Amino acid sequence: MTSGFEHLLAPGAIGRLALRNRILMCPMGDDLGNDDGSVSDRQIAYFEARAAGGAALLLVGSVGVSYPAGTFSASQTAASHDGHRPGLRRLADHVHAHGAAIAAQLVHAGPNALADIADGRAMLVPSIPKGPHPDRLTMMVTPAELARMTEPFTRPGSKVHYCVATDDDLARVIGEFADAAARCIDEGFDAIELHGGHGYLLDAFRSGASNRRDDAWGGGLEGRARLLLETVRAVRTRVGSEVPVWCRINAVEHFRDGGATLTETLALAPMLVDAGCDALHISAYASTDAGLGVTEAHTPSEPGHLVALAAAVKQVVDVPVITFGRLEPEAAEQVLADEQADFVAMGRKLLADPELPNKLAAGRRDDIRPCLYQYRCIGNIFVRDSVACVANAATAREAELTVGPTASPRRILVAGGGPAGLETARLLAENGHTVELWDSAPVLGGRLALGARADEVLDAFLGWLVRQVERAGVGLRLAAPVTIDAARGFDAVVVATGARWGRPVGLAGAELPHVRTLDELGPWLGGREDLDGRVAFLGGGKIALTLALHARARGNPVTVVEPTGVFAPELGLPGRFRLVHDVETAGATLMTAHWTAITDGAIAVMVGDAATSVPADTVIVAHGPVADAPLAVALRAAGVEVHVVGDCREVNRIEGAMLDAARLAVALAD
Repeated sequence: MTSGFEHLLAPGAIGRLALRNRILMCPMGDDLGNDDGSVSDRQIAYFEARAAGGAALLLVGSVGVSYPAGTFSASQTAASHDGHRPGLRRLADHVHAHGAAIAAQLVHAGPNALADIADGRAMLVPSIPKGPHPDRLTMMVTPAELARMTEPFTRPGSKVHYCVATDDDLARVIGEFADAAARCIDEGFDAIELHGGHGYLLDAFRSGASNRRDDAWGGGLEGRARLLLETVRAVRTRVGSEVPVWCRINAVEHFRDGGATLTETLALAPMLVDAGCDALHISAYASTDAGLGVTEAHTPSEPGHLVALAAAVKQVVDVPVITFGRLEPEAAEQVLADEQADFVAMGRKLLADPELPNKLAAGRRDDIRPCLYQYRCIGNIFVRDSVACVANAATAREAELTVGPTASPRRILVAGGGPAGLETARLLAENGHTVELWDSAPVLGGRLALGARADEVLDAFLGWLVRQVERAGVGLRLAAPVTIDAARGFDAVVVATGARWGRPVGLAGAELPHVRTLDELGPWLGGREDLDGRVAFLGGGKIALTLALHARARGNPVTVVEPTGVFAPELGLPGRFRLVHDVETAGATLMTAHWTAITDGAIAVMVGDAATSVPADTVIVAHGPVADAPLAVALRAAGVEVHVVGDCREVNRIEGAMLDAARLAVALAD
């Protein structure tokens, strides 16, 4: 039997480092370190899970070389002094114990060093940067998000100022890169990646968009790339010829006048190899003023968006080339088969399922938990929080939420077959409890089943949940409401019946026949009916925008009305900006307004102080879900042990459902 992933699972090598397969873990800022830059226990558990899951090489993202200077936050991992050594050693040992290799991605943030702003230090730059000019999408953030994003600018003593780097400054930084590399290798790391992209210091010098110098560190490509090349040489000299060293670089830059081009990158790539690089890791970058920047560049929304860039670089160098960017395993296999790259790095996929490589090797492709692409992982870093995953609550909570078989198996009934109920049933059954799941609906999925008809990503996730529940041996009963008498036959009941999505209370016209709630959309989403004419949504959350795209694809004119002006607030910022762009590009109108009444053919709204109306032949209420668990109240009154999870406890959508389920599984493991 073959796995179907012969190239992806084939052994490989970078320099003299032998690797068990071609799957790498992308370097990602995780903000999981201790507040002195040292490796934390939480971080070790996070990386250890990916090592145990079968990835060949874990890249520890954004390891600071000049900590606390030149960093993003206090909890960024660092290798800047000997106090960081013990944590680096522990991390390397834990990764090696599972057969994986580990590399440190070394970085000086330069003009992106928010910790320097917070502490009042001057940021090291090639030239004084131009002032920010964020676009409309970039400003679509909630007040809470804005407060967290701007917190470094509001601390006592914070200051935005710059130090245009001198020869002495650059000599010091080059030495700091070499010193940090030596520390990592001394403490057991297998390789070094230099972050020469994404606007950080080495890249800020390389890019004509940020380097306007006319000295030996600027001008043409050789001058602008000098800092990167000299850093490669210094690190190579310091760690010796046997340690693999490579760079991550931008192949292109978007929305940046004078930024990197592929033509320039194809000239730079051989220079890096000549300087001592054993591989090249090909990324992209974009202006931080552009809301679409992240999803056009290093965290793409389009599958395989970066592959062609890697393939072009591979034509001009004779060292391995690493690619990445929303590649399903089948696509990654084809990239390697077509020799467009030599290794595929995975970020979001290994956050969603650390066991992805092992499952591929075991022929369990359908058991891989899909990524939901809601950008909570990188979005959390934007708002100065640690990495997390909507699909996998255990990501960055491995020590807290990973449990073994229960010592006290129980008979447990789960009421509700939405994401909270399905995940709870799966975890409890896998932990050794006898579990039945009953749902009053004739199909599993709850409202996720409705969303899955309009969103293939949600459809894949629902399919995974159902398969895992079935494989865990959960007893399923559909069209079966839970009664008090039935509940008494179990040791405990988990109520996961979801939020109540009704019509707006007190809104004139809310009961008109052309007003639909989410629960009344089944026939439309199932393709059994069409919605009349012009469609308007009350509420601009993610579900409304997903349905708006579906309605536009059916040909309906669409308007989405959202009082706050922040659409899809559930998503991490890059995902929000992309979805809003996609919905508007599809022809829907997004309106910031307060609705005041619904009439035949229109919604009366207030835009600021001005009254106007939105034409609407069909109105869909996608606003105001309420946590409500009447079943739990009734069961408790009858003396039944009850646990409540998901939106019926607190409206936190899929992310909250996964977290509630995991925490309950831990609580019931003893």
